[in-house]
Amino acid sequence: MHEYSVTKSLVDLCNQEAEKNKFAKIYKINLKIGKFTGFSSDSINFYFGYLKPNTKCSDAEIIFEEIPIRIRCKNCDKENIIDEPILMCPNCGKTDIELISGREFYVESIEGE
Repeated sequence: MHEYSVTKSLVDLCNQEAEKNKFAKIYKINLKIGKFTGFSSDSINFYFGYLKPNTKCSDAEIIFEEIPIRIRCKNCDKENIIDEPILMCPNCGKTDIELISGREFYVESIEGE
C-alpha cells in the first residue's frame, strides 16, 4: 500500500511541475527507484493508471530505472553490489557496512509539451 501514497505524490508533483512549466500535458516521467526501497514498479504503474485520468499525466508513461544496492565494507574497504538487502559484506562476512546506494526514489525528469 506504500506504493499508492508515493504514486499519488508523484502525480501531484508532476502536475505541479506541468503547471509551473506551462505544459498542457506530460507524456513521460523518468523515475529512479533504489532497490532497497522495496517499491514495486508494477504496483506503481498500477496505481498510476488509476490516478492519472483527468490530470496532466493522463497520457503519460513512467520509465523506471532501478538503482542497485551498493555497499562499502568498513572492515575490508571493498565495495559490492548486492541483490538482497542483507547488509553483510560478501567478501569478509562483517556487518559494519555503509550503504552507498539503493534508497533513492526521485523523478529524474519529466517530458511534456
